[in-house]
Amino acid sequence: MKQRLTLALLLGATLLISGCGSRSVGNKIDDQFIPSNVSSNIERAHADLGSKSSHIVVTSYNGVVLLAGQTPRAELKQLAGQAAGRTQDVKKVYNELQVMTPSNALARSNDALITSKIKANMLLDTTIPSSKIKIVTENGIVFLLGLVTRKEGQSAANVATTHSGVQKVVKLFEYVD
Repeated sequence: MKQRLTLALLLGATLLISGCGSRSVGNKIDDQFIPSNVSSNIERAHADLGSKSSHIVVTSYNGVVLLAGQTPRAELKQLAGQAAGRTQDVKKVYNELQVMTPSNALARSNDALITSKIKANMLLDTTIPSSKIKIVTENGIVFLLGLVTRKEGQSAANVATTHSGVQKVVKLFEYVD
């Protein structure tokens, strides 16, 4: 009996907290599964897309998918985008793959450091709803996804541009105003 009460309270608290955001619980759950489903579809589209000759990062926010990374040929980039678009629950695909050899471990570590610094600075800025923004850095390019107002999106982009190593900031926001 006590376990059921605890479970019911946890479920209620989770639903209450998730109701405070602009995405539904279903959208949040879908975003947990979309990247792996997209990755599987991409790997099935061509052997080179699942091999070491390609480095593909798949991110989802509110059903919007970002493909970032590198693949050696333009036709592979196109195949990856098509495979992502055929995945269930995907509303839109931003195919930002670069046609080049995959980045190395040092570049990926640098990208992770850039992302961490940007996230930390966004947490400190009260004008940015950092919990509604997903940040992906790939080969020095910072991608920003989320559900924000235009002002919040611009503030987030401004914070992202201030970090060394950032080559470019790409805003892929869904605007709520």
